[in-house]
Amino acid sequence: MQVKKFEARTMKEALEMVKTQLGPDAIILSARDNNKSFGLVGEGSVEITAAVSEETLQKKKFAESRLREQDRERFAQSSAKQQKELIQKMVDKHVQKSQPPPAITQRRYIDIDDENNYARQQQLSEERVKNAAQRALHAFQEQEQNFAPKKAVAPVKAAPAPVVKSAAESAEIIALKNEIASLKNVITQFQTMPQSFVGAHPGADYGINYDLSSIFEKLTRSGMAPEIAADILTQAQETLPALKLKNKALAEAFVARHVLDAIKIAQNPTAGKIHCFVGPAGSGKTSALIKMASHMVVRERKKVAIFTTDTFKVGAADQMKIYAQILNVPFSVIRTQNDWHNLMRYLANVDCVLVDFAGLSLKNNEEINLLRSLLPPQALNANVHLTMSTNTKDADAIELGRRYSVLGYKDVVFTGLDESTQHGTIYNFMKRFDIPLHSFGIGSRVPEDFEFATKERLLDLMFKITKFKQQDSEAV
Repeated sequence: MQVKKFEARTMKEALEMVKTQLGPDAIILSARDNNKSFGLVGEGSVEITAAVSEETLQKKKFAESRLREQDRERFAQSSAKQQKELIQKMVDKHVQKSQPPPAITQRRYIDIDDENNYARQQQLSEERVKNAAQRALHAFQEQEQNFAPKKAVAPVKAAPAPVVKSAAESAEIIALKNEIASLKNVITQFQTMPQSFVGAHPGADYGINYDLSSIFEKLTRSGMAPEIAADILTQAQETLPALKLKNKALAEAFVARHVLDAIKIAQNPTAGKIHCFVGPAGSGKTSALIKMASHMVVRERKKVAIFTTDTFKVGAADQMKIYAQILNVPFSVIRTQNDWHNLMRYLANVDCVLVDFAGLSLKNNEEINLLRSLLPPQALNANVHLTMSTNTKDADAIELGRRYSVLGYKDVVFTGLDESTQHGTIYNFMKRFDIPLHSFGIGSRVPEDFEFATKERLLDLMFKITKFKQQDSEAV
């Protein structure tokens, strides 16, 4: 027995799905309208539970397999009655071909009303044969007495008359009875049956309502982790009434407001004298540092100095020196922690010092101790910024955030916003580590492609608001 659940916008669409997948003989077990009231502004859905026997379903598949492509389309569009007649006709034709021809002496049918007469005729015929056999035996014994002495002859026992059975039920009736019995069993136990065989809508595993499934899919497509998206939508289900949940615009507005309130932004991102940029290799630390230095020199008119501790990568220090010459700012290389005290005495008139660190994975204690030894002394109260690429996978971002937590970073810089569409990973990282956002790197231009993080900017990236507005204006 096959039991399936179908969900569609209207009852007509749901019944078409039942007929297409289970056939015209499917039995409707239950039907439920998810639209609880009248006059709703949103769309509802209809849920139908149907069942069909394995034998009936196999007949339907057999008939469809024998049809041509164009005939199969006409078959799908025909009524349930026409489909049923065609299926039965094709199955009967196949059964007749597969059965061997009946024997010549085989009795074609048994008339139930004439069964008793037939049994009596059979019994009389058997008695005539038995009497004839006895007469022949007596004649043979009389002839034998003429040539041999008399001897006892054992009486011949008559064979028992065959018992004539009543008319056997046809195979079709037996199959129908079995099908009805199994269907009764399914209906009785339906409430306790597991529903894992039903295709669930997005977010159903987290208890998300069907009306919010499209928003759940939109959030996860933007890169937001499913469990975080489910937490937001669960709060929406608990807060908003059912009428507003069915209105997609109102539900999205609630989610956007919730995300906007949850985003944390670093207050006064240029405050403090020393700013250290740490992160893995290829995360865009150097570009973010140069963009921030250019922004502070060109737009804020501040005095800036650039340091680097990256003496491991070939040409890294020379590259930073060239950038410093272009900006006409002091430059130095930090090799040990003692260099900090010597350099800071000559930089009393500098407003801000930006420090670039080597891209280390921090997989062992040696790398951790090396990076710690190059950090400024605690007395200087440096601001440590973790720099990460937006293209980093969510699982890798979690691992990097855990490793670099030993350095005590205060906020995070995300680069490569123009290279990714999964901007939800930014929200994931901020939410999991409860860390504010410092700034964004958008492209390769200096200093244009740099901006300090704002709540509205991240919301725009996740919901693609600006993109939609541009499309609307072009259409007008």
